Amino acid sequence: MAPTMKKSNSPAFEELLGGMVAGREWDAMEASARVRKLLDAVYEERFHSAEHEKSRYQVRVNLQKKEDAASYAGWITAENPETGPYQGTSFVWFPGKEGSVAVLVIGTDGFGADTHILGRPGHGRRLRALARLHRGRLWVKPDLLDLNATVPEVVSERWPEIPKALHAYGRVIYAAAAVRSTEDGAIVEDLLDLFFDEHATRLKGAASRRWEERRQEIAGAIFPRVKEESALELLRERRFVVLEGPPGTGKTKLAFDLANRIGSSTKVQFHPARTYEDFVVGLYPRPTADGLAFEVRAGDLLVANEAAKTREHVLVVDEINRADLARVLGEAVVLLEVGEEDRAVRLPHVPKGHSPELRLSPNLYVLATRNTADRTIARMDLAIRRRFAFLEIWPDLAPVEKEGVELAKKLFADTIHTFAEYADDDVLRLTPGHAYFLDPRPRESPDGRAARVARRLRLELLPLLRDYLAERLCGGASEAIAGLADRVDSRLLEAP
Repeated sequence: MAPTMKKSNSPAFEELLGGMVAGREWDAMEASARVRKLLDAVYEERFHSAEHEKSRYQVRVNLQKKEDAASYAGWITAENPETGPYQGTSFVWFPGKEGSVAVLVIGTDGFGADTHILGRPGHGRRLRALARLHRGRLWVKPDLLDLNATVPEVVSERWPEIPKALHAYGRVIYAAAAVRSTEDGAIVEDLLDLFFDEHATRLKGAASRRWEERRQEIAGAIFPRVKEESALELLRERRFVVLEGPPGTGKTKLAFDLANRIGSSTKVQFHPARTYEDFVVGLYPRPTADGLAFEVRAGDLLVANEAAKTREHVLVVDEINRADLARVLGEAVVLLEVGEEDRAVRLPHVPKGHSPELRLSPNLYVLATRNTADRTIARMDLAIRRRFAFLEIWPDLAPVEKEGVELAKKLFADTIHTFAEYADDDVLRLTPGHAYFLDPRPRESPDGRAARVARRLRLELLPLLRDYLAERLCGGASEAIAGLADRVDSRLLEAP
């Protein structure tokens, strides 16, 4: 279910929400002083009122009853003039017919001092996470900095009618949601709290506790956890599955656990020297009395397929992208098609006891792993890629929390925040997994666990971050990740 607003002791916010729901029929339309007072009360309810925080903002109110006006009200940043065009981001709502549209919008005078917010991947990433949490009821512009793109008509036609506002501000709106009932309050809260949080304003009381819970849910949407049961269900449904993700996220462990659940498996690892002859079928020399003879040997695929004739069987391929897949699979790639079990290819050589035609058993599953941080290998061929279902495996806080090593928990949180905030989508796939923050010998005495984890962080995590930087893999996040590496190094020096 999509989030709904919880009952709270927030009378000012609830009055504001009621005004948004009323749209142009709100009795406070054109009552600027009343609306300003209400917005001040909303701020006092939710945010710290220290002068150095409150002084960052000003209230703008331009609410007119006439339909041909681009009415709006909300908060903008304080460095702007009190009237006219402004710069930077803002939270406002546009009252319309039978409701309003709550938006995050860029001033028509440009990005201003908020360029660092809009240009940071984390801002758009959090908004897209919120869109998923709200099941698509929140629209987010694909490129927040694109001032040439306007709100698509297919999106705006689902909103309350605000034609003048769309005409005036359609190109600078970058996140928006319709507000037609109090059930839309959670979206309004999320946009409002995100706006102030991005401007380093602290929330307080119940609003602070709510936002902290929301931040955890947002992180969960950015780095979703894959349950073993759902992965097993996907494998049985799609048959050919790749578990892909950054290093240290437990892809191989999950693959082996799923193979154990199935009960019968063949496990292989790909590498650059892997060939068609190893995987499908090949000729191999053997000495005889007369010299050398060649025998036909079944490869891993044929062996696994034979095992699958009588029961479910999993062929686990670790590090699938380390081999040249087009060469390794050869004509067998055509067999990797769900629902097409009658497909067959003729083998160039026929091992003893095998049919000349290879047809995959419906009991055979292929489960592979792929390290998204390995940039030394070519991307997977699209013709091959479409034959697999891909399941992303991300870093998971739960095992780090469970072990309870404080240094590991703090550095894991710092690592996840740094990558989520500053990395673009390609660099995000480099995020070190939770394994780097876990005890390498968990069965040994807990007394030495903190020291073992610290050694692992020093000898595994830190070199990985330094390698990323040395190989220039971090793009625009290089400075942030260099800072992360320095913080890790510093915290390790401070550790007992």
